[in-house]
Amino acid sequence: MEKSTKIMVLEITAGIIFHNLVCVVLAFFFFRRGPVFSGLLVGMVGAVLMLLHMAYCLERAARSPDSGEAGRKTAGGVLIRGICYIAVLTVALWKFSDRINVLAVAVGALGLKTGAYLQPAVRRLRGGKADGNAGSSTDG
Repeated sequence: MEKSTKIMVLEITAGIIFHNLVCVVLAFFFFRRGPVFSGLLVGMVGAVLMLLHMAYCLERAARSPDSGEAGRKTAGGVLIRGICYIAVLTVALWKFSDRINVLAVAVGALGLKTGAYLQPAVRRLRGGKADGNAGSSTDG
């Protein structure tokens, strides 16, 4: 993975962790049940794994010689992520519903979206430029 992609992945991961910490605090006040906390943890791990897979797929597509092949690789990655996510939710619901709250897994996985929205703020906090140009050579 390129250095700029690694930095962006770390910044988005920080947003995912922040999202899930806020969810844990809210769950502590409103639910205080183990399955909710374990569901948030599973969702957070899933969000980070999906982020890593997205970064890998996008870099692989960017190295493709033509746009048609890049589109197929990207679509294939989306399909694989979707199938894996549905499989995890199904197994959690079917086998571990007494220990993992499936709704909390979904809320934890939404940290991926929050992390993407918070990435420019995280970049500013760490002293980098927040212009969205992650590939420039002037990034810190």
